[in-house]
Amino acid sequence: MPDKQTLPQSNRPRVVILSAFQDYRTPKRASIHQVSHALAEDGYDVSFISTRFSLISKKKGDSRLFLWNQSNEWHVVDGIRCYLWRTTFHPFATGSAISDALMARLFSMYSMFPNKDIDEDIISADYIIIESSVSAIYINRIKRLNSSVKIIYYATDRLDTVGAHPYVRQELIRKAHLINHFCLRSVLMAPDFTWAKDRLYRADFGIDLDDFSDVGKNPYTNKLNAVSVGSMLFDKQFFQEVAPHFPDVHFHVIGCGSEFKGPDNVTIYKEMPFRKTIPYIRYADVGIAPYRLAPGVEYLADSSLKLGQYEYLQVPAVCPNFAVGTNKYRFGYTLNDAASMVEAMMYALAAAGTIPARHFPSWTEVADQVLHPERYPDARIEIE
Repeated sequence: MPDKQTLPQSNRPRVVILSAFQDYRTPKRASIHQVSHALAEDGYDVSFISTRFSLISKKKGDSRLFLWNQSNEWHVVDGIRCYLWRTTFHPFATGSAISDALMARLFSMYSMFPNKDIDEDIISADYIIIESSVSAIYINRIKRLNSSVKIIYYATDRLDTVGAHPYVRQELIRKAHLINHFCLRSVLMAPDFTWAKDRLYRADFGIDLDDFSDVGKNPYTNKLNAVSVGSMLFDKQFFQEVAPHFPDVHFHVIGCGSEFKGPDNVTIYKEMPFRKTIPYIRYADVGIAPYRLAPGVEYLADSSLKLGQYEYLQVPAVCPNFAVGTNKYRFGYTLNDAASMVEAMMYALAAAGTIPARHFPSWTEVADQVLHPERYPDARIEIE
């Protein structure tokens, strides 16, 4: 269980991470979790603040709901102070131009909701990392409380792809002069930041060797296995179309965020802690990234953690053509084309056991790159 006793204040450099979708304590691991952990391991005093959480979250479904009774108080996990800010309501994108126009006013109000705990943490920070999307609405508040703090915008996803409210982009552009630099998980995001082209840097995919030092036993009983991990833009159609063509392959779907009826050779698992997913990837014959189409998804070719993990563990991958990029060990298919999906699966199975090892930087290196990109000349993104 997390420790409710907060860590004593230290003289170490203080980093506050703001996320509107992630909480450090959730089982799944996104890159912001890895960066947070790496910074703490590297000697920084780290806080992880999770926002955009309210009664609305119960209706919409939210991976943080299990923390409902631990919200609005500090807990310490892995040496990181964690805080889930629960409010009565939170604004969101409605998908309707009229409703979104009304909701924009609520975003401005929401950004100023009082919270002494969070304000005190911001005041004592040396660095604040704002993860993509809604947390950008706090930029003005941050600078008002702490004029000397270094603000970093960590773009893990494109705003259009995750369906962010237009107010978020507008506020990000309005307050761009207050942001020290922008770290993008993919250079393909750069056209979204032409208004900050003098401060753009790339943030790589990393590996924590400790995560993979003891992978554990093979969890499979079937001879041939394919695995999918994660819920982002999950497309169940892939399994409904492809699995019947491969009766000798068992398809394992971990943490897809929904239930669906699949063929008998498809097993659906609830979300697992990150390390528990590793043996499922390590001993799989094929890794699947079944993304569905969304605006601007091409950046996933660079930023997808699951595709990076498949490659690190030398597992051939199947994904839509837009996520292949330049990687020859990913086998792409055309969305909504069953024959193309089946063909990609055939090619991936044929490549099982042939993927060469590849070196990746550590998450400690990536975290340092996020805070201090000037130390990494090759990370600079140049655009016209």
